Amino acid sequence: MENSLISVGGWNLSGAQLAVAAGVLVLAFLVGWLVAVLRRSSKSTPPSATRTRSASDDAFLKGLSHLMADHTDQAIEEFTRAVTLNSDTVETYVVLGNLFRQKGEIERAVRIRQNIIARPNLDPEVRLQATYDLGLDYRKGGLFNRAAEAFAEVLAQNPRHVEALRQMASLYEEMRDWENAFDTLKRLDKLTGEDSRPVLAHYKAERGKELMAEGRLERAEDFLNQAISVHKGCLDAYLHLGDLELARGRARKALSIWRKAVRMAPMHLHLVINRLAGAEEALGAKAVASFFGEIDPQKAEVPTLMALAEYHRDHQREDEALEILDLALAKSPGHLGVHRLRGEILLAQGPGRRLMTAYGELLEQLNGEWALYQCRQCGLSSRQLTWRCPRCLKWDTMVPAGTTLIAPGA
Repeated sequence: MENSLISVGGWNLSGAQLAVAAGVLVLAFLVGWLVAVLRRSSKSTPPSATRTRSASDDAFLKGLSHLMADHTDQAIEEFTRAVTLNSDTVETYVVLGNLFRQKGEIERAVRIRQNIIARPNLDPEVRLQATYDLGLDYRKGGLFNRAAEAFAEVLAQNPRHVEALRQMASLYEEMRDWENAFDTLKRLDKLTGEDSRPVLAHYKAERGKELMAEGRLERAEDFLNQAISVHKGCLDAYLHLGDLELARGRARKALSIWRKAVRMAPMHLHLVINRLAGAEEALGAKAVASFFGEIDPQKAEVPTLMALAEYHRDHQREDEALEILDLALAKSPGHLGVHRLRGEILLAQGPGRRLMTAYGELLEQLNGEWALYQCRQCGLSSRQLTWRCPRCLKWDTMVPAGTTLIAPGA
């Protein structure tokens, strides 16, 4: 079970991290609270007000204690009591709003932010943070357009607000608004000095793929070429440029583009093999055979060997397919996808000693590798290739399972 995250002041802290950061949290919020208390206490107040303030302070401190212990429900109860006793302090509302967002009570979190923002004579920095928090609330609730409006308001007040820009770029990704995502991430790079060209190229490629699906090939080609201009290593752009040329009936040009893709990313050769197998009639059997003849099975990755084996199987060359799959199993004995494909071919040939041997080998590998791809950033396993990891949301981190996992930038 994942540790719950509590967002405080724009930071997300897990239960474990909260123990380490507790002192900082207590100091940050308690100092603000006490400063407000001291300011009010410098004025003449009746005894009843002093008693009310003391009770509010007590509830606030109890809330902090529960927050440190990761007792979210109890913390919410005490902070709610604190604001009931004294509604003047912003700090308690900030913490309470973050806790409501964490629990998924978005409407209550939003009301709290709106209450803070609407206060007269509020410090501009506090209002800016409350507006940013409001954007986080809306995003957590899936109200992407409202979240974008809130972050845009933050940036209108502070164009150099890095976290608001990060949220906007990520938000546009989720909305599949690739052109706004591109512009926002470029703007962020100028502020931070980061180099996001690989991701920027994917934004262009994604837009190009959408245009291809709509049949707008010229516009699609423009965006795919822009992707390559932004980052020459954008494999997805090359693959789909080949698809585009094939759709235009330019099979030879498609093949030329796919060759470039193979030279650039040999580990993804299987993606090109699958394309050639599906376009053999357009490309010509001789051209496809020539391409496959250039592949050295001894040096090929397991996914490449599987793609070759499927091609031979589909052309009724079962013995060649089985030979390639034996080589794949020698490289990765626990790859259940290879075992499955080999079993399918042997079953189609009918019962025999070789089938029984393959079944015995499979039983020995029941704890083997089912996934075809794995994220080199967070380790997520998947049977489908996505250029953006569904878990850690990083681009270009999914690699074929069985390959050496190298951390990005290593």
